[in-house]
Amino acid sequence: MEDNYRKLQEHLDKMPIGFPPAESGSDIRLLKHLFTPEEAKIAQYLRFGWDKDLEPLEKIYGRAKESGISLKQLEEKLDVMAKKGSITSKREGEQKFYGNAALIVGIYEYQVNKLTKEFLKDLEEYIIEIWGKEANPTDYHQLRIIPVDISIKPEHNISPYDNVKKIIEDSKGPFVKINCICRQEMDIHGDPCKMTKNKENCLGIGTMAQNYIDQGWGTQITKEETLKILLQNQEEGLIFRPNNAQNIDFICSCCYCCDGGISSLLKIPNPANYVDSNFYSQIDHELCTGCGTCIERCQLKAISLTEDVASIDRKRCIGCGNCVAVCPSDAITLQKKEDEYIPPPTMDDLYDLILEAKTKLKK
Repeated sequence: MEDNYRKLQEHLDKMPIGFPPAESGSDIRLLKHLFTPEEAKIAQYLRFGWDKDLEPLEKIYGRAKESGISLKQLEEKLDVMAKKGSITSKREGEQKFYGNAALIVGIYEYQVNKLTKEFLKDLEEYIIEIWGKEANPTDYHQLRIIPVDISIKPEHNISPYDNVKKIIEDSKGPFVKINCICRQEMDIHGDPCKMTKNKENCLGIGTMAQNYIDQGWGTQITKEETLKILLQNQEEGLIFRPNNAQNIDFICSCCYCCDGGISSLLKIPNPANYVDSNFYSQIDHELCTGCGTCIERCQLKAISLTEDVASIDRKRCIGCGNCVAVCPSDAITLQKKEDEYIPPPTMDDLYDLILEAKTKLKK
């Protein structure tokens, strides 16, 4: 039985976002939270997939039938695993699709409303020990930064994938609001969010939203309700971080106190070099009154005050646009970078790029 977990760890480590072995055993302890021994064996028959790369039940059964399991039994087991959030699934009509999920983004987020102190203890140990260093050694990121809507002006000629309002307006849905997994984790630790009391401020769109709705992990909402939540998140100064693709599946609204990604950026001197963002903020010193509103607003500590005039450290500015939204003298504008970052069309495409880059690094 124990061997099933080691084999699964080795299997998952071949994914674009890997699952490297940990000397402390935190990798196996984490898998035991997520899979029974039988489920660990079944998961070895699955391939990694986000959306289009998920495989139909019948194809998976072509590999799994050697174990003696029936098609019906396999379907039932996979549905239980999907409900637990240990794998990814979706439905198109009567056909079901499944695939292994990355630890982050994926399994961790699927644990919404199911988190325990024991799971978080092993997760944090594993991330610190090895996962954070080796799971994705490439320069590709799973998330990117897009500016809050109020910062956008017509002259920016902004691409559709960077325009949060247009993303929602053009989407056919469905839409779902989700209890933020990061803020839920901090609540369990007794250290609640310092920026917002609202917990259902993560948003899913399209296929991902449908999965959360099907599994009962979130609440389906209308397009108008989605835009309203985004506006509230913007007013609270949260940073918009969608998945790193032109086809947006989710939008996280992040803060320095709960989100591990933003808190990590805060600790380094040049966070702008470690995010995919097409914008930066700029201050007109003639208009600046030195009120300090932007300094309080900036989560990345990119703004400082010298002789009653604010200035921006470009190495720290990630182009979220939150300072632009609150400047009372309109002294701050969002500027588009000369070299535009163009995200891959879909997350499946992104993970293909990550896997290709990882393969090259190993040679």
